[in-house]
Amino acid sequence: MGYSRFRSQHQYQRLRTDAPCHGPRRQDRPTHTKRSQRTTLGARRRLRRRLLALGFAYDDETQVIGAYVEGFKSAVQLRKGLQAANDNGKPVVMLKIGETEAGSRMASSHTGHLTGSDAVVNGLFAQHGVTRVGDLDELLDTVALFSKFPADAGPNVCMYSISGGSGTLMMEQAAKHGISLPELTPETQKALHQIIPAYLTVSNPVDNGGTLVLSIPQEARLEILDLIAADPNVDVLVVGLTAPLGPMTAALANDVLKWAPTAPIPSIVTWNSYKIEEPAFRDVVASGVPTFRSFRNCFGALRAFYDYQARRASLRTRFPLPASVSDAAAAALAAGGTLDADAARVVLSSFGVPLVGEMVASSADDAAATATSFGYPVVMKIASADFPHKSDVGLVKVGVADADAARATFAELVDRAAHVDPTARIDGVLVQQMMSSGVEMIVGITHDSQLGAAVLVGSGGIFAEVLRDVAVRPLPLDTTDAREMIESLRGYALLKGARGRPPANVDALVDVVMAVAHLATACGDRIAELDLNPVIVNADGAVAVDSLVIAT
Repeated sequence: MGYSRFRSQHQYQRLRTDAPCHGPRRQDRPTHTKRSQRTTLGARRRLRRRLLALGFAYDDETQVIGAYVEGFKSAVQLRKGLQAANDNGKPVVMLKIGETEAGSRMASSHTGHLTGSDAVVNGLFAQHGVTRVGDLDELLDTVALFSKFPADAGPNVCMYSISGGSGTLMMEQAAKHGISLPELTPETQKALHQIIPAYLTVSNPVDNGGTLVLSIPQEARLEILDLIAADPNVDVLVVGLTAPLGPMTAALANDVLKWAPTAPIPSIVTWNSYKIEEPAFRDVVASGVPTFRSFRNCFGALRAFYDYQARRASLRTRFPLPASVSDAAAAALAAGGTLDADAARVVLSSFGVPLVGEMVASSADDAAATATSFGYPVVMKIASADFPHKSDVGLVKVGVADADAARATFAELVDRAAHVDPTARIDGVLVQQMMSSGVEMIVGITHDSQLGAAVLVGSGGIFAEVLRDVAVRPLPLDTTDAREMIESLRGYALLKGARGRPPANVDALVDVVMAVAHLATACGDRIAELDLNPVIVNADGAVAVDSLVIAT
């Protein structure tokens, strides 16, 4: 990013990180951070040169990498860059456009390449610990906090405000971002009320009433900060400068400037006053105390910081899964197009995907005999590659109860299929064992134009496309990825057990996801699309009940 892209001198100054980083003085932490380096690539079509992997990631003076990105040319180079940043302990904060269709079109017209699927991009970022932000202000604020804040800063935050209203606004934003706001100890509150009137709240936030700022000497105001910092429940202090009056704002700012350099805990300033041209504002920014213009960006950046510190130890290199395709699976895929039930079963079973017992019946009597061998009730559905979503057109029957019903259902499904599409090829009727109840999930393979093959898992069944509760991560994948994807779903609450239902076997679902990941790795471009929907997951395990496999 070049200087010309910053919208104000204030934003440029915030990225000058050569000022002291205020907070605990520890021998293992430098007291100064380095000046930022800025690079702009304009409308170039690739982001693989030096920006991430071979440049800033290995630069000793770079502490944080921030980037505005429109698209990726090479997934391999991108992964190498992100891994290099992780290996060298450098957080990556990225503003990646393309979250909306309009943004994707604009990026494409500007650079001549696609932005890639946003879900796959988010999955890649999750794998590599990338902090994704939504706008330029958030990018600059987050990079500034990462570069100036001690890595071992604790999670418990106390807020210091000049009014109950601003304190409430701070609390709401902190709560939205999951920031811990512990109450101060009774001893601390009692000591604070020796300085602050008893009618003001000092539990957290600490409200000084505003006018108190100008009515007591600075030594007393600094004692307030000392008391907060000494509380065992507090790790970080956020000071809200929201005063509309210049003298009040300047007094609070000067308190921070005098107190922060030797304070036992790190501090943050939110400058919500419109008095941004005052010398006090410029002094706070230049001092190195992280300074924000909004509560939202402050607590958003703090949440991103804590999330990164929590996961940095688990960031890891992922290695390609074993890739081999059996002769039978290769032959099944060679035909191309939508695979029939038998061919799909050959491919899926060769990679260990657990499948429900099923058989294609060519006649009504055959259907009855097959259903009887499975045991009633059974599920029956038309066997035809020309109907990829059979339930949408009424070509699935659940709970077929006996042999007579099986014969009647066979005739009904064949007749309906001919009515829906007279040109469709009908291979017969698929008779399936009926699974016991469980949570319906979907597992599949998708392809991104820039990041390649990816595996998805989500809430499944006939409403999968309505719920849109899915997680996607690109290959290579490991079991930790699979579990994190599952746990990120809204439907994970059902898997844990709800409304008296026993918990489902999540480990079995992880195995299904990994089987599909192996399949995607081995088959590569030979698979255009794959859906297992639903995968029934209950206490006994996970079984794919229906599948769609489309070969290239």
